[in-house]
Amino acid sequence: MNQSPPDKIRVEELSFWYGGLKALDRVSLSIRAHEIFGLMGPAKSGKSTLLKVLNRLCDLIPEARIEGRAWLDDLEILAPETDVVALRRRVGLVLSKPTPLPRSIYENLVLAPRLAGRPKEELPAVAEEALRAAGLWGEVKDRLHDSALRLSGGQQQRLCLARTLAMQPEVILLDEPTSGLDPISTAKIEETLFQLKSRYTIILVSNNTKQIARATDRTAFLLMGRLIEVGETSQVFTVPRDQRTDDYISGRFG
Repeated sequence: MNQSPPDKIRVEELSFWYGGLKALDRVSLSIRAHEIFGLMGPAKSGKSTLLKVLNRLCDLIPEARIEGRAWLDDLEILAPETDVVALRRRVGLVLSKPTPLPRSIYENLVLAPRLAGRPKEELPAVAEEALRAAGLWGEVKDRLHDSALRLSGGQQQRLCLARTLAMQPEVILLDEPTSGLDPISTAKIEETLFQLKSRYTIILVSNNTKQIARATDRTAFLLMGRLIEVGETSQVFTVPRDQRTDDYISGRFG
């Protein structure tokens, strides 16, 4: 009898407020190790907020308030004693807009590992491994000392993914990583995700339901901060349990 992979992340009764605005309303869900987990829903449904909670970027939001609990393995993410810097090394975040540093491709990859104490002699291997994992090595290996700002949009996004991988996280949070990219660049990033999931747990936020359908193993549908449905992606898209899920997938709103 096959057992399900262990949970990598668990969220229980999680609520979040931006001042007086409630962005998450008692959300509970589990994310398994080594899966691509999709978060879909219309704008302001709480998808990006949930990512900010999982790597404690929520700490930087003025007047934010949070209730509930969340775990990374056995680590309670929201506990006051949790080392946030160490947490963010384990849970990396890639934003929707590529944000390469105005430095060389190589420096983008090795700056954080260097600051974290990696020996100088290890850094070239760190950079190469991260670029290979992000599917970018073949395109940039002969121009590592060129400015990262000279890369195309799709290459910059994969560089940002590689920069996250260089810190050897356990979980990768992707917030609309292909929203501004052309179909070819989008396909390359999705292909990269399939290759990465054997080593990482990946959470993908996307407003593109077709991308969620083709690129994830399980999916959660959020609406106005509430979890409406969660399940295997094939099930959610073919026989959704909630009419609101079917309406969203069918394009009746969103």
